[in-house]
Amino acid sequence: MINLAALAIFSGLSVNLLLTLALGTANIANPSESGGGMKLPLIQSGIFLGAILILWVFFSSLSPSLRGFSEFFLYFPLSALICMGLELLCDRLLPRIIPSYRGLCRVYPAHTAYNGLIPIALLFCLLMGHSFGGALVLSLGFALGNLGALLCLKEIRRRSELEWVPRFLRGSPLILISMGLLSLVTTSVAGIFFNILLGF
Repeated sequence: MINLAALAIFSGLSVNLLLTLALGTANIANPSESGGGMKLPLIQSGIFLGAILILWVFFSSLSPSLRGFSEFFLYFPLSALICMGLELLCDRLLPRIIPSYRGLCRVYPAHTAYNGLIPIALLFCLLMGHSFGGALVLSLGFALGNLGALLCLKEIRRRSELEWVPRFLRGSPLILISMGLLSLVTTSVAGIFFNILLGF
């Protein structure tokens, strides 16, 4: 039980993946966007979770003779294909289920496998999630950590519009600095929980 809790906390705090590998996220906090604030990509977060689990099942079911160094080259293209397929499925099915559905809120482009987040999260899941439960906990932590990081960026954007910020720091520079600081904090705390995991 402690092991699963540490796994969940580790993956949740590894929003460092988002902060360091997906710097394109800074555009969501660009003050040039129309007012009203950024919407959180809840459906994309669900796709994030589903894509990691589908890919984990696929790669963990490969026979040992097929696994090896070459499988790393499949992570990115398969992740991008799964993301595009799941987004297309959502765009086709959700309007039938929810009549008021107006389209997917997109923060990440699907063809980039969500700015490379999914292949990296998949690598962690394959290395640390030795069972489906472990992979589920890890991928759920990554998806929730992703949403948490986006909430932080949204709040930074909102506060920067309300409070006085030096002109040269407004917009993307402030977001990139904030992302770097958040990355340092989350990397340190995630490292602590990673060491806890290694101890069990």
